[in-house]
Amino acid sequence: MVHLWGSKAREETEMSKSALGESAIGDIAVVIGGENLDSNLVYLGCQMAKGARRKVHLVHVIEVPRSLPLKAVLTQEAERADKMLDAAMLIAHRLGCDAVAEVVQARDAGTAIVDEAKDHHCALILIGLVRGGSKADKDLGKTVPYVLANAPCRVWLVQDPAPQPAKEENHALK
Repeated sequence: MVHLWGSKAREETEMSKSALGESAIGDIAVVIGGENLDSNLVYLGCQMAKGARRKVHLVHVIEVPRSLPLKAVLTQEAERADKMLDAAMLIAHRLGCDAVAEVVQARDAGTAIVDEAKDHHCALILIGLVRGGSKADKDLGKTVPYVLANAPCRVWLVQDPAPQPAKEENHALK
């Protein structure tokens, strides 16, 4: 008897499918926010998508101030978004993952993320959060709670710890 499907590959596929949900049939949305954490989210999303034979939607939302029209051309923000999504697509291509990148302009990032997940019938949203350094900064902001409360699918929130200030060494002679 010849086994063409190795047990490790089968295990990875089953793990990817269970991460998406019992009967989930959709893709994976990865929210790109411009943090160092983004590359880890893309890697994680691509590994799960490959195992489950799904596509990854890389989404960056540019929040447009209410003082401007929604279709206003925000050149700096658009260029920054293009650079972030190019880097994310490079990771996806290196991993051999089917990925699509999209920049969305919206008034609120949370609403745009949920709408994108609905539009693409996503089974999972990966979103990152980097907390501030102060103890008073325990707020999740407005985007994360909105996505958690309104997403049509599973949401994985990956939090990076706040950057620790460099401790100064005291090398004084006694």
